[in-house]
Amino acid sequence: MARPLEVPGSSSSLHNPLHAVVRWREDFQRMMSARVIESQLGFRVTWYLGALTLGCFTIQLTTGLLLMLYYHPSIPQGYADMKDLEFVVSSGYMLRSLHRWSAHAMVFLVFIHMAKVFYRKGYKPPRELNWIVGVFLLLATLLLSYTGYLLPWDQLSYWGTTVGANIISSIPIVGANLRFYLLGGHTVNANALLRFYVLHTMMFPLLVIVLISIHLWRLHEDGGMYDLDNSGNPIIPEHSALALADSPIKVEEEKTLSYRELLFREIIGIEALAVVLFVMGLLWKAPLEELANPLHTPNPAKAPWYFTGLQELLHYFPPFVAGVILPGLIVSGLFFIPFSPVFDRVTTGDAKQWFRRKPVRMVVAAVLIIVLSVLLVRVHAWDALLPAVVVTILLLLATESASGPARGFRSWLSSRPLSFWIMTLFLMEAVVLTAVGTLFRGPSWAWVWPWRG
Repeated sequence: MARPLEVPGSSSSLHNPLHAVVRWREDFQRMMSARVIESQLGFRVTWYLGALTLGCFTIQLTTGLLLMLYYHPSIPQGYADMKDLEFVVSSGYMLRSLHRWSAHAMVFLVFIHMAKVFYRKGYKPPRELNWIVGVFLLLATLLLSYTGYLLPWDQLSYWGTTVGANIISSIPIVGANLRFYLLGGHTVNANALLRFYVLHTMMFPLLVIVLISIHLWRLHEDGGMYDLDNSGNPIIPEHSALALADSPIKVEEEKTLSYRELLFREIIGIEALAVVLFVMGLLWKAPLEELANPLHTPNPAKAPWYFTGLQELLHYFPPFVAGVILPGLIVSGLFFIPFSPVFDRVTTGDAKQWFRRKPVRMVVAAVLIIVLSVLLVRVHAWDALLPAVVVTILLLLATESASGPARGFRSWLSSRPLSFWIMTLFLMEAVVLTAVGTLFRGPSWAWVWPWRG
C-alpha cells in the first residue's frame, strides 16, 4: 500500500527537516528576487554602512579566532605572545594589525551608521525597537573594543585601561565595587587580564551576534530599509499607492534592483573595505610598546581614541560629571528620542515649518545653548564651546528664515525639528572633543600641535 502524499505545512510534515530546508530555500529565493528602489537603497543614500559594519565584525571574528591560537591570557606570557606574533609567526604582525584596524573601523562605522539612520528618521515607528537595538549595538561595540585594548599588556594598553577603570570608579555608591568586579582586584593585574580576555573573546562577541541577529530580523519585519510615508508604512514598488501624494515621480516608475543585486553590491563594498584595511595593516603596524610597568606612568596616559572625548571632559569637569552624568544623558537621550513626540513634531507632509508653529521651542533651545556656553566658558572648555557657537549661529539663520520668505539652506534649517539640533550638537561635540583629545593633547594634558610632536 502506497504512503499518502504529505502536504507541505501539514502536521506530519512539520517535523521533517527536509521540508523545513525547502521552505527556507523558497523564502530566501523569494527575498532575493524581490525588487527594491535604488534611489532609497543605493550607495549614494545608505553608503552600505550597515553591511560594511557587519563586514568589519566578520573580519574581527576571523582574525580573532586565529589570534587566540597564539595567545595566552597571563603575565608576562601575553606580552611575549605579542612579540612572537610580530617577529616569529609568519604574517603574525599582519594578522594583529588587520584585527586592530578593523576594530577601529567598526567603532567609526557604527557611529556614522547611527548618525545617518537618525538623520533619515529611521528611529520613527515602527522602527523604534530597532533603533534601541542599534544603541545597544553601539555600546556593545565600544565595550568589545575596550576589553580587547588591554590584551597586548604593554604600556599603552595598560594605562589606557587604567584610565577607563578610574572613570568607572567615579560612579557614586556602586563605582568602587563595579571597578573591583571588572578588574578582579583594586588594580589592573593578572585577574583583570583574564577577565578582559573572557569578556572580549566570549561574552561580548556573543552579545554582538545576538544583537545583530535581532537587528536584521527587525529590519525585515519593519519593512526593510525603505523610506516611510506619512502613515509610517514602507514605500515599496509593490505598494505604489503608499507613495506621497505630492511626489512628482511615481514609485513604480523609479529604477529598481533585486535583493540579489543589492547583496552583490554590498559584498563588493565589503571586499573593498577589506582591501583598504589590508593595505593599512601593511603600512601601519599595530603599535606595541614596552612591557606594562605599573610603577612608570606615561605622560600623557591616554585612553583609546574613542574614549579620549570623555578624557577631554575629565580635564574640565569632575569625574562624576564627565564620566557618568554627561554620558548618561547622551545615552538616555538616544533611548528617549524615538518615544518623545515633543522632540520631533514634523512628521506629516501638511505640517507647517517647525519654527513658525512653535517659536517657544526655539527660545528654549537658544536659552539652553546659552547656559551651556556660559558653563563651558566658566571652566575654560574652549574646544567644547565651538560646537555650541556653530549650532547657535545655525539657529539664528533658521529663525530669520522662519520670520519671512526664505529659500535653499535657510528654508531647510527652519524645517528641522528639535531632535535634529540636539543630535547635531551631540555629534559636533563628540567629534571635536575626540579630535582634540587624540591629536592636540600632550604631556600633562597640555595643548600641543601635532606637527610639533
